[in-house]
Amino acid sequence: MSSGMSNDRDSIKTDLISVINDFSLYLSAQRKMGNTSLGISKPSEALINNWGMKSQPQTPFFFEGPENASIFILDSGTRFFKGPGGELLIKILAAMTLSSDAVFICNAGDAIAVHQKIDIISPKVIITLGTQAGQFLLKNRQPLEQFRGRFHDYHGIKVMPTFHPSLLLKHPEYKRQVWEDMKRVMAYAGLKDGS
Repeated sequence: MSSGMSNDRDSIKTDLISVINDFSLYLSAQRKMGNTSLGISKPSEALINNWGMKSQPQTPFFFEGPENASIFILDSGTRFFKGPGGELLIKILAAMTLSSDAVFICNAGDAIAVHQKIDIISPKVIITLGTQAGQFLLKNRQPLEQFRGRFHDYHGIKVMPTFHPSLLLKHPEYKRQVWEDMKRVMAYAGLKDGS
């Protein structure tokens, strides 16, 4: 890489930092004058308010499936239908009379992207797989065992938290509980009971 390109990047970075700092000072001054309706987006405001603070690295956001799916799965992991856990998820879906390409699935890596996808898809029901996904969507800090197995509400959409398939591989005794959770989803979504 030439030193000219490096200098250009450094210059752009310096200019961007300067603009953000100036804008942050402008917002502070506006607030002091009582102007609290500035009309900037929540992500922009969060970026400005957290400027200079060390941020946690985010997991990349991955998704697959049709955007007209009535079943939306929020996964604590990122491998979806791969590996032994993925194979088990495919079997669970098949027992529900669903195929892996009939559901929309994404990971809980990026809050803004997840909420945008839910808004776009507007599913009938959301299934959260694993503790991270359930806590993330429902803003719940309880252990999964305390809130799984019953429907919760997310902006008018039913949410069923359940155990992750990879946990079932280590603890097959939880399979019955997951199947009971999925039967509730099937009844609510109008799917034929495959049992």
